[in-house]
Amino acid sequence: MNPYDCAHELARAIRESEGFRAMKAAKEKIDPDEKAKEMLNDFHLKQLQFEQKRILGQEPTEEEQDGLHKLYEILQMHQPVREYLQAEYQLSVLMQDVQKVLGDLFLEVSVAE
Repeated sequence: MNPYDCAHELARAIRESEGFRAMKAAKEKIDPDEKAKEMLNDFHLKQLQFEQKRILGQEPTEEEQDGLHKLYEILQMHQPVREYLQAEYQLSVLMQDVQKVLGDLFLEVSVAE
């Protein structure tokens, strides 16, 4: 069994998953709406900056937390964006699960404890 062939098979299986199909359908609804794409990209950027602060040991300010939460609430009012975010979450859970399976495999041969 060739690992590269299996990786391509896994990619095909993920493309056929409900989460991937839902995200792709939601993306197609958002693509023509430049304002929705801009808001979604802004949300993702703020989310990334928020997480970077936490990783660096800095506590995000209450203003940053409120701002991110308010932006999320606004995005939830836009149905295609809400569908996209829901599908994105579903697909990210699947990808995290796959990553855990592969990470556990690496632990079998790692000298780190």
